[in-house]
Amino acid sequence: MTADGTPWFASAFDAHYPLMQTYEEAWTEVQAASVEALLDLPPGTRILDLCCGYGRHSQAWREGGHWTAGLDLSPPLLRRARAQAPSGRWVRGDMRRLPFRAGAFDAAALIFTSFGYFETRAEDESTLREIRRVLRPGGGLYLEMKNPDHLRRHLPPDSTVAIRQAQVTESSRIAPSPEGDRYEIRRLLRQPGQPERRYLYSMRLYRPEEIQESLRETGFGDMALFGDYQGSPASPALPRLIATARTH
Repeated sequence: MTADGTPWFASAFDAHYPLMQTYEEAWTEVQAASVEALLDLPPGTRILDLCCGYGRHSQAWREGGHWTAGLDLSPPLLRRARAQAPSGRWVRGDMRRLPFRAGAFDAAALIFTSFGYFETRAEDESTLREIRRVLRPGGGLYLEMKNPDHLRRHLPPDSTVAIRQAQVTESSRIAPSPEGDRYEIRRLLRQPGQPERRYLYSMRLYRPEEIQESLRETGFGDMALFGDYQGSPASPALPRLIATARTH
């Protein structure tokens, strides 16, 4: 929660977010291809892009011959997605209550650490149940997270970088909570002639056995864990924890 009681994710992804995340662009094709490969998706797959932001993965999948729908909570990011791809399917909504019919999709993806935002593990599992509901039987889920073992040994140092005419100062930490450790990032954005803007990002860290348990409890099976986008086995030496699973 922010100081005024608003959930952090309701305000952190504003119109300035893409400016602070320019390095994401270089990973778009690699991430989109990873979902296709690790879920073994044939052309024409119906993909739900959760936390789609401004739609970079949806666009890559559409160009690859898939049918996509992007969902996000942020109006500014969805406006940018619509401006860049007017023919795309962009929906504002909460992952815990997906506005789609049962069985509407063949696959769903949460890319770039977009899972674990909510305060409780029960809310995260509500998200997984909703994803299961909107996937067809045998549909695939791709879930990317931080690897907590690797992160603890390689916590990013505080830094300040210049991006275009802006200056972004960032610090991160692992913070304990009653529901388990969380990875928190604080950012300060300075731009000429504009007031300073402060941002908080916070996500629950899942150990491999925890995410497998949550997937099993919410009706998924055929689970696999990977440590990078190329499909290497999950390992404390690798920075990512990517879970794939299928509905029964």
